[in-house]
Order: sequence, then structure tokens, then C-alpha cells
Amino acid sequence: MELREKDLGDIFVIEISGRMDTLNSKDLDAKLNNAIGRNMSKIIIDLTAVDYISSVGLRVLLASLKKQKANKRSLELANLQPFVRGVFKVTGLDKIFTIYSTQEEAIEGIAFE
Repeated sequence: MELREKDLGDIFVIEISGRMDTLNSKDLDAKLNNAIGRNMSKIIIDLTAVDYISSVGLRVLLASLKKQKANKRSLELANLQPFVRGVFKVTGLDKIFTIYSTQEEAIEGIAFE
């Protein structure tokens, strides 16, 4: 898994490529905890290049969302591929996360929160 980040002022974007599984979800967890620790109020996770997500990857995202919400901040998702979108739908997480079709839509949507 590869992680790229963009700091857009009060919006922090993490672009992920590869598999989000048990072996590499720790890297994402560390990156998210770092962003949350730096008080990034708006985080977008772009999953354009993610074709697989395990339960561990889901737990990392959910734990980070809970931390952000506890601090009255946001964490939103963009560009879920069909398999990943299906996993979110089956688990009901599509009702918990705000999911945008594109990173641009997410940036526009989150900018007005």
C-alpha cells in the first residue's frame, strides 16, 4: 500500500493505492493518528486506487472517524471502487461515513462544513 498526502490548509487529503489489509493498515493508522494529533479538522481519504479492504482496514477508518467526531471534526471518503463500495454497503458503513464520488466533490463538500 502506498500513501500520499496533500495539505490544503484546513483540509488534509490522504490518497491510498494498493490493498488495505492486515499487513499494511498499520501505516494508514499511523498516518491518520498523526493527522488527528495535529488537529487536522477535515480529513479526506481518497480510495481511487484501492481494490481490496479487509476488516482491519475498515476498523482503522472507523476508529479514526470516531476520534474525529469526538473532537467535532470530519473524516470523509472519496472514490470508492466497486468492490470497496460493496464492502461498505454490506457492512452498513456507507450509512456512517460520508462518501463522495470524487476527491474534488469531497473537497468542495467538506470546505463548507
